[in-house]
Amino acid sequence: MIKMKNKTILFVCRHNVFRSQVAEEFFNRFNKNKKYRAMSAGLISYKKEDLKNDKGYKSIKKVGEKFGLRFRGKSKSINSSILKKIDLIIIVADDIPHDMFNNENVSMGKVLVWKVRDIRKNDKDMEKIAYNSIIHIEKKVKKLVRKLK
Repeated sequence: MIKMKNKTILFVCRHNVFRSQVAEEFFNRFNKNKKYRAMSAGLISYKKEDLKNDKGYKSIKKVGEKFGLRFRGKSKSINSSILKKIDLIIIVADDIPHDMFNNENVSMGKVLVWKVRDIRKNDKDMEKIAYNSIIHIEKKVKKLVRKLK
């Protein structure tokens, strides 16, 4: 069991357009313990106008609506001031190195990695990949919430 008091969890993925936002929203939906709050961010900022023509993002939004998920339509990137306020980082990605968070800029003591696949430009069935990734994240978040009780 993970025990923390008044702590902030940061969900991280590459762009903070899909996976980390899904994890943040599921956490806030399922978590009833007010001692924990969730945020999400990405390593690389993604411009809102770039999302308008992104087929993968359109697939994500379409599938996400079936789960009642809302996407911000913009990304938030990580900076050192955010990291200093974080108690637990959960990497919700299979495409970023987790060891980059093990340095003096990170005040918390724990980094977890959930290897969740992203949609790639050449994927043929983007909606199926989005669905499977959302299900995977939902299961991981529910398990985390049970551990935090």
